[in-house]
Amino acid sequence: MPGWLQKLFRNDQTHFLALTNHFFGQFFENEFISRGSEARLGVVHVLALLALPGIFYTFYIIPTYDDIRWFFPWQYHAVTLIDQCRYVSFSMIVIGIIAILEWDALFLDRRDYAILGPLPFKGPAVFAAKVTSLLLFLSLFMVDVGGIPTLMYPLVESTGIRGPQVSFLRLSGMVLAHAMAVFGGSVFMFLFFVAVQGVLINFLRPRAFKIVSRCFQLQAIVALLLFLFLLPITSASLPAWERARDPGFLWVPPLWFVGIYQTLLGSGDAVFHTLAKIALLALGLVTLACAAGYVISYKRQMQRALEASEAYTSEISWLTRATRWVLNRLLLRKPHERATYFFVVNTLLRSTKHRLYLATYIGVGCALAAFGIFEVLARSARRDFSALLFQPNEVMLAIPLILSFFLLSGMRIVFAIPAELHANWVFQLAEDESWLDCWSGARMVMVLRAVLLLLLLFPLYAVLWGWLVASGQLIFDLALSLILVELLLINFRKVPFTCSYQPGKAYITVLGVLYWLAFTTYAYSMATLERWLLQDAARWIVFMFFTLLVLGGLILWRKKRLVEGLGLIYEDEPNPDVQTLGLGT
Repeated sequence: MPGWLQKLFRNDQTHFLALTNHFFGQFFENEFISRGSEARLGVVHVLALLALPGIFYTFYIIPTYDDIRWFFPWQYHAVTLIDQCRYVSFSMIVIGIIAILEWDALFLDRRDYAILGPLPFKGPAVFAAKVTSLLLFLSLFMVDVGGIPTLMYPLVESTGIRGPQVSFLRLSGMVLAHAMAVFGGSVFMFLFFVAVQGVLINFLRPRAFKIVSRCFQLQAIVALLLFLFLLPITSASLPAWERARDPGFLWVPPLWFVGIYQTLLGSGDAVFHTLAKIALLALGLVTLACAAGYVISYKRQMQRALEASEAYTSEISWLTRATRWVLNRLLLRKPHERATYFFVVNTLLRSTKHRLYLATYIGVGCALAAFGIFEVLARSARRDFSALLFQPNEVMLAIPLILSFFLLSGMRIVFAIPAELHANWVFQLAEDESWLDCWSGARMVMVLRAVLLLLLLFPLYAVLWGWLVASGQLIFDLALSLILVELLLINFRKVPFTCSYQPGKAYITVLGVLYWLAFTTYAYSMATLERWLLQDAARWIVFMFFTLLVLGGLILWRKKRLVEGLGLIYEDEPNPDVQTLGLGT
């Protein structure tokens, strides 16, 4: 804390500043945003990345408003309504994702109580510092995401108004309306997640809170990403919804704040006035919920959670024990394979960093799968659900492939991110000639998760298309998933989470292009091929025969490469500063 800032406060007040500085720093001391690690994104980089979309979009729409001014003035209201919805929605989505990523830092945790409890800090000062740091963190990202567009977009929007030049007073009103809508929506979204966590903490037992929190985080990421992908479609439909007075208006939070936007601009439409009232009511409710979670019962609940958490950590449910017994007897017969498998599974369950990374990948997959369905229905004039659901088509066939691709590729990526490097000496000491079993245990994690995913989807397709067609689809998807596992692990000679990571060795642009090509081929091209194969049993049998040959060849090639390898890798070497051509003798 700067010395000049301390001089502005009394000695007893500097405790509040120190606590605020401490809590504010906690938001940046995680695996997603960091100020001191090369392997993580710096704060400046994160802020720059989040600010760019709004700025680029503002420049992108400049020609649109110029055309409206001179050629299409009757479209001004519809276009501005769409753009206002996009600005508000994008800010809310980004702030919502940030709140999910910072989920563990929204409230005081056990470490805070263990450290601050013995110190002579008053309870109100601690809570006030935590709330202040929360608001500072929220303000930083709100201004970053929506600050520049708040100043730029009203200028661009004003160029579409035909007639005399827009006065400074009117332009100031447009800036104010944009700021109130965007920042109000962002505050609502952030406080909503804080309120949800407060409710869960106060009404659930510690063990149930952890389980429900994980499920909620995954579902929230899926919902936010889905809304982001659907934003161009939903926002483009907004003028039609307005003309039709669609009651669905009242159930979409971003439209509440579009109502504030239009009301402040002087709209006389009663629909927007109603939406604005709902927005103010929603803001008041989430604020009260946050205050209740922090002030009334949070400390008591966290103390109870601290006492109870130590009591159940060693408990294992009968279902977990039964599952382990089956896996150990049927699939994990070797000790090293078994140890690696359960180490990977437990790390994914207990590490917030890896769990949220993987949840983000799965969320993108779920959002893309749902996006395909919504896009087809949006383009269909009759919205024929029966034609989409009750006969094999590319959209439905692509869903298991999309989900399996993001599940497997996400696991492969998080495997390379270390959990605790100082503890990998355990694996190095235990490594012997059975190191191939360690690699096999990691592979088994991916295989079983892919099989479980496809088996969970199988009953749905069996009901829709019949058992015969669904069985053919299941076998096809299983074969492709096994091939994908082999391809993803070709050069992987590590125990997951135990090797250092050198981000500078990854060529992000090249890898991004390759992953996108692989994804489109695996999901969409294979879905088209699968539909063609399911129309003729002979085609399907021939294709599966050659697919199994390819899978067998990959397995043999993988075994040969691993046997010729030198063992597991625990230290990822960076690229040398000087690259040689290898021409020496």
